[in-house]
Amino acid sequence: MGIASLVLSIVSLVLGFVPFVWLIAIIPALVGLILGIISLAKKKQKGQSIAGIVISVITIVLLIFTFVNLFKTIGDLGKSFTDSFSSSEEDILDNSFLNEEDNSEKLKQNIAIESLGITANGDFAFKITNNNDEPVYLDSVSVVFKDANGNFALKDDSDVSYFSIPANTEVINFLWGLGEDYSQYPNYEFEIEMASSYSKENMLCDNFEIKSNNTGEQIAVEVVNNNEEATENTEVVVAYYQGDKIVGCETGYGKGAATGESTYINVDYPVDSDYDEVTFDKYEVYLLRADKTF
Repeated sequence: MGIASLVLSIVSLVLGFVPFVWLIAIIPALVGLILGIISLAKKKQKGQSIAGIVISVITIVLLIFTFVNLFKTIGDLGKSFTDSFSSSEEDILDNSFLNEEDNSEKLKQNIAIESLGITANGDFAFKITNNNDEPVYLDSVSVVFKDANGNFALKDDSDVSYFSIPANTEVINFLWGLGEDYSQYPNYEFEIEMASSYSKENMLCDNFEIKSNNTGEQIAVEVVNNNEEATENTEVVVAYYQGDKIVGCETGYGKGAATGESTYINVDYPVDSDYDEVTFDKYEVYLLRADKTF
């Protein structure tokens, strides 16, 4: 047994240095260790038994050390790959966000806003012109009012939020004047909040045809959807004028429409702060929002 233990221990030690097969060296090493212990216990072939036991133990220790280091190396490689992938993913997201922010700022620079004045019921109306060669999507337009000394007095948001403007066109929006007297503020400035990616992905802007008819009681608006995607709701605003002066702004809401079909919306005439009907001699209809169907 002592000789067998020595032979098996030597075989296991040699196999331990052979690539791809070093793991099986544990088998002859364990067998050699057991045979060596048995032979030593029986006091047979003492020299060979001790040598077999020592070599087997050395082989087993080396195999354990190799095994532990292999798993540590694999773990380090896995962590390095994960960290690298996470960093790359974060860089992509960061760059995408920065590019979107940069583009929004460039688009914002080509958006012009001018006051149209205060309507008969106290709304503060303004025209927003998109001078870009592509549509813009806005979360809101805010007006910051200041007193005669330039001190901040009031900030208010547009009545219609989350709206879009096609390339090189204009729309009308307003601040609802109920309970506010905007005429007391001689100074003001506009602030634009560009829409998020979610808003842009959920709105349609182009390829709509707007038809309207003054029925003598309301403005009847037909919005034809010429997009390849259906809409689920539609919002328009009608600006009413007496000569060149704006006298009213009224919004209207309608359901969506499939491709090639129409949404029908009735919009009320303007009234003053006493709810008396206001005279007008012309009007303009603007599409502010059309949401996609999902």
